[in-house]
Amino acid sequence: MKKKASKLTAEELAARHQQALHTYVREVWGPIPQETEVKLGSLKAWGFDLIQGLREGEPAVFVADAADGREAGDVYEERGERFEVREVLGELPKGARLIVRVTQEERRGVARLYYRDPGGEVTELFALPAAELLLAYFKKRGWGKLLEAFHSSGLTTEFIQSRGTSGKAWPFEALPPKMRRALREGAATLRKRAGVGRFTLVYFGKNKDGDDRYVVTWLLPTIRLLDVSLAEHVEGLLAALD
Repeated sequence: MKKKASKLTAEELAARHQQALHTYVREVWGPIPQETEVKLGSLKAWGFDLIQGLREGEPAVFVADAADGREAGDVYEERGERFEVREVLGELPKGARLIVRVTQEERRGVARLYYRDPGGEVTELFALPAAELLLAYFKKRGWGKLLEAFHSSGLTTEFIQSRGTSGKAWPFEALPPKMRRALREGAATLRKRAGVGRFTLVYFGKNKDGDDRYVVTWLLPTIRLLDVSLAEHVEGLLAALD
């Protein structure tokens, strides 16, 4: 079978080759974490309240959008079910746990939150596309860089941040201090905070206005991004590149 010739010119192929050789990679790999225990504060950071009350007349623990401002005594319907608020929980009962799992379902990541009561009974509180949860969470926290760079979400979440047009990629020895620092901090974030993941950087120098031109990517475990401290840290690293 005859192979199709590349549509790229020799100059374009040479440019691709040069860029590939000068795209710098930091990565740490192992099992991708898919389950973790979270604090009640994390749930609130994502934009939810944990509520104790009645669901279809039966005692239950459930979640509500914090923006709705539910209070004790409220009765409402959602997705065809009737809810009555007895208490918006300010802390978990002793022995209770909140567990979040991220799975791959029907070609996308899904985040599921479970409540395990002190007696060991488990209730699923919600199941949301991981992308939907992350984007709402980033918006609530005011993390504009994570919102702008968000690309896709499964067991891992990818961010792509670029500035300016591409050109001739710079060799490592010529990288300015800011870009070398980004590589060091990317590696440290993977090793010390995320546990697994990938960070890449390619730098094209400055434009005529003196602004840096670059492309940076992050690939991080979705479940780790539900940790406010890690997400905030990555937001800061992306902002520092501008």
